[in-house]
Amino acid sequence: MGRFAELESRKPGWDTPVMIEAHINGVRSKMYNPNIPTEYEEITEEAIRCWEAGATAIHAHNTDIGLHGRQAADDYLRSWRPVLEKHPEIFWYSTGSAPDPADPEASLLEHAEILAGEAGMKVCVVDPGSANLVLAAGENGDLISIPYNNDTAVINRQVALCERNRLGCVWGVYETGYLRTALHYIRCGRSPKGSTIDLYFIGDYGLTAMQPVNVAGAPPTVESLYYYLDIIERSGVKLPWFISVWGAGSQLEGEHYALLRRAVEMGGHIKTGLEMHFDPDDKPTNLELLRQIRDIAEEVGRPVATQAQALGIYGLT
Repeated sequence: MGRFAELESRKPGWDTPVMIEAHINGVRSKMYNPNIPTEYEEITEEAIRCWEAGATAIHAHNTDIGLHGRQAADDYLRSWRPVLEKHPEIFWYSTGSAPDPADPEASLLEHAEILAGEAGMKVCVVDPGSANLVLAAGENGDLISIPYNNDTAVINRQVALCERNRLGCVWGVYETGYLRTALHYIRCGRSPKGSTIDLYFIGDYGLTAMQPVNVAGAPPTVESLYYYLDIIERSGVKLPWFISVWGAGSQLEGEHYALLRRAVEMGGHIKTGLEMHFDPDDKPTNLELLRQIRDIAEEVGRPVATQAQALGIYGLT
């Protein structure tokens, strides 16, 4: 292992219980899994189910990622008002909007500003980089992809919006450059209270594909985890870190399972759910995925955080 020998030999240990977030839908449709909640009432019911099952946060998309500002916020609120009526204490957060050709100066998080004021949202996603998200490949190997472009001007606007609204940054790390960019802002003191780092590990099916054609990000292996942790530890940054594993099939098999278990052993936290999971044959529910992570934590011997404890770990108490 060389450079990662210390991380490889590190014994299981942690200072805090493990937080488990439920990411219930994403941009995926029922073509990926019929259990994905896509309609307003489905999103409401699934958020309540996962919260009542002990998730420490719920992350959900609205019904149309192409909406912006007030329209996007209203679309979220149509699902979330009933949730908040039943569980006003719920910890939840939205995603960003797709690029707006009519407003090239948008942060794509204008709806988050509204949701912070009207729905108690305390953190906000910031994806500090760009990537090609592959959907499929042609017979000759040509890749068909969605370019996901967040240049530094967009990132600057998103960070400023989070600072202005005291929203913690959920720093999404798709690839190495994303992490180094996030660490820059964090070291500059531009990462508000409640911020966390989300390390993506991306399997063959990627973030959006139904074919095994992914070309982005670090593979879902323990060695990839050591690589990211080495960068974080050398930076001196101290924030809670999560892992999320995308398009890699069952959480209970092979390298995917080994990565989840090792992250729990090393003090990390886990994001799971149908936003991330894809397997051409295995079609679990969000609750099943959530319970699988709880079982892994139990195997390791690390307690699962209560929702009250999680607020302290996020740094929001």
